[in-house]
Amino acid sequence: MNDIYHHALKLLRRKDYTKRQLVDKLEAKFGEVPDEVTTELLKKRFLDDQRYAENFVQKHPDSHPGWIRQSLEEAGVERQAIDRAVANWRWPSLRDVLKAKMVVWRLRPPLERRDAARLFRLLVRLGYPDEDIREELEQFHEQ
Repeated sequence: MNDIYHHALKLLRRKDYTKRQLVDKLEAKFGEVPDEVTTELLKKRFLDDQRYAENFVQKHPDSHPGWIRQSLEEAGVERQAIDRAVANWRWPSLRDVLKAKMVVWRLRPPLERRDAARLFRLLVRLGYPDEDIREELEQFHEQ
């Protein structure tokens, strides 16, 4: 158990993990992981799914909340922790994100096809629905 615990600490020094991610990583190396390892890490707050969720939200401020939820669920974060992390954040609208990206990329309406396609791909990666993106881009193209 000592080797597993020390390896877990080594992993957590590099980056934050959810409980499920860490257990999966440890099981891949050591096989079965005793519950005492995760219990001790949770008790000392080296492992904290709520903190992981809040940090994830902060790292992806322009992303769609639906994409954030899905990503956190896939990482093994409990729904209550996800709900708290998502509820505590002020999410920008699609229009605000689009305007900010246009400023960063120094684009002005009307958009060229190539620029509109770049923006579309970016916003899809951020988790925004295709139809909503098309509508916003059409409005900018008409300006």
